[in-house]
Amino acid sequence: MAVSVKMSSKNQIVVPKAARLALGLEAGDRLVVTILDDRIEMEKQPADLEDRLEGTLRGVAAEGALWEELTDE
Repeated sequence: MAVSVKMSSKNQIVVPKAARLALGLEAGDRLVVTILDDRIEMEKQPADLEDRLEGTLRGVAAEGALWEELTDE
């Protein structure tokens, strides 16, 4: 698939809908950009553990054994 996109005055591009659907991209996903000679390749970056866990402990008390285990205190 090849699609033309235009860079904005803020040096941003929009990933076309067809590409987002094909790669399963969602808001907040990260892309790896690789420069190869005179072209750019982008691929979806797998979520790391920190990204996957972000917000999962929201609302958990910040004291006690769980907190100490997580913070090594």
